[in-house]
Amino acid sequence: MKLKIKTILSFLLILFSINGFTQNPIINKTKEDKKGDFKPYLFTGGSLWMGFGSYTYIDVNLVFGSQVTERINIGLSGKYQYLNDKRSISGNFETSVYGGSVFSQIALIKDFRNILKVKGHSGIIAHLEYEFLNTEYNYIYFNDSDSDLSRYWLHNVLVGGGYFQQMGRKAKSYIILLWNLNPNEKNPYTYPQLRVGFSISL
Repeated sequence: MKLKIKTILSFLLILFSINGFTQNPIINKTKEDKKGDFKPYLFTGGSLWMGFGSYTYIDVNLVFGSQVTERINIGLSGKYQYLNDKRSISGNFETSVYGGSVFSQIALIKDFRNILKVKGHSGIIAHLEYEFLNTEYNYIYFNDSDSDLSRYWLHNVLVGGGYFQQMGRKAKSYIILLWNLNPNEKNPYTYPQLRVGFSISL
């Protein structure tokens, strides 16, 4: 857990360091800045987290979507996780989790520059997502080696919000906090869930 927190903090530090070099008001003129001149566009992006040692963790999340209005975007994501826990009492535990989601985001604050005297293009977003993940029983009950349950699907309804930052003309970074409206005792994840990632317009 400490390794994952350090990884997230390191990523945020790099993210905002890069952002410090992209605060050119001319470069940051995006499609949303020109009123009445917005054109829908496609974007892609995602996130990658890794940790190695007695607990190996790899999380890959790929995103593809469309900015349909100045404030609303919709999209699809694919997710894959690999876990290898050598600390388990019953021995080395290894599993994969895979699935995807459909989501929508709404910019509650489209640009802080319209409210405050700040540099850069940033705002606040609301997030709604339906997520479906295929996981394994022993992902939760590590010490129960004998079970009739094998792999099964989780269906999560996630809601939350967060902050986005424009990085140059085409790229955005974001950090969001999500709660699950469909809790399940067989769900191995804890909530709220923090996500950090990026997107690039095509």
